[in-house]
Amino acid sequence: MAGMREDYIERMIKQLVSALAAIAKAGRGQKTDEALELVRQTSLSLFGMEYRTLITFDAASVAELLGTPERILALVRLLCAEADLLEQRGDMEGVSHRLGHALALSRHAQAKKATPEGEALLQAVSERLSAL
Repeated sequence: MAGMREDYIERMIKQLVSALAAIAKAGRGQKTDEALELVRQTSLSLFGMEYRTLITFDAASVAELLGTPERILALVRLLCAEADLLEQRGDMEGVSHRLGHALALSRHAQAKKATPEGEALLQAVSERLSAL
């Protein structure tokens, strides 16, 4: 059973890395709308849920829906990618919302299972939010 879980996590990470690369590439090419659509598609593909739902509900509910720290941290990375796109557009209110949600989710992931990766992500999001 543990092997299946590890395989699932490995596939999810590969899919996330590929999606984040495509999102960043579209963002660098000033194709912000395309990149934002990729964020939404990635949410459906990774989590089976609409992105709007995951950013509208409170962090505790979303963390409970996602279940595992790995899935929660995957959403945190997606939120950070979207924050980059929103910053590119000059939507600082959106950036603040996404980073705030990412920070709260990072805390929930760490509460479920503390990991060095989760701690580093939590710190990075916290610092970025403080800089706003």
